[in-house]
Amino acid sequence: MGSRSPRPDLYDPRTLEALEQAFDATWLTLQTRDSFRDFERDSELKTDLSLKLTALAKDGVTDPVELREWALESFPLR
Repeated sequence: MGSRSPRPDLYDPRTLEALEQAFDATWLTLQTRDSFRDFERDSELKTDLSLKLTALAKDGVTDPVELREWALESFPLR
């Protein structure tokens, strides 16, 4: 995966947009994997996903597709 860059500014508008896109896409994928979970009330999962995406961005992953792929590896398939 090739979008790693040294310590991007997390508050850069492009990074924030990538994080938002990655969150939305990952969240949608998680919903399709587990149709029985109450995603509207699962604040713990939302927090876990946000922390994972932020950690990836801090490590230099700034492409929304790559962020999604790496984040999904952290959540077990159902």
